[in-house]
Amino acid sequence: MSETGAIPYYSYALNGITLAIGSALIYTGVWGTFVNPLSLAKFFGLPTATRENVVLFPSSTGRNLGAGIFVWILTLLGERRTLGIFLLCWSWAGIADTKILYEHPRGQDKWMHVRNILILWTLGPLLIRSAA
Repeated sequence: MSETGAIPYYSYALNGITLAIGSALIYTGVWGTFVNPLSLAKFFGLPTATRENVVLFPSSTGRNLGAGIFVWILTLLGERRTLGIFLLCWSWAGIADTKILYEHPRGQDKWMHVRNILILWTLGPLLIRSAA
């Protein structure tokens, strides 16, 4: 296969990955804001969460909802450079989440958040380069 034949597949793969990220953000945003913040707080890595102390958790999942919609819009518009820059900036949300889990006496799933940060740090530059 020629090198030019691989370009559309690369493009489709980037779109698929970013749409999956956007979908995950929208799902956690809806679930944690409107459906069951307590269950999402426990999935997030806070096993001792209670209904009383997750009162502010929907604010963090609301950010996911907004970010997910933004990722979908940029992907569908083909704005790869802007999307790559956004995902690099969005990695700070993951860094803040990881910090929360390290400071929580029973915080869990730190590596899930670290993995997500690494995905964003990889995908962001790939998107930026693909827009050039």
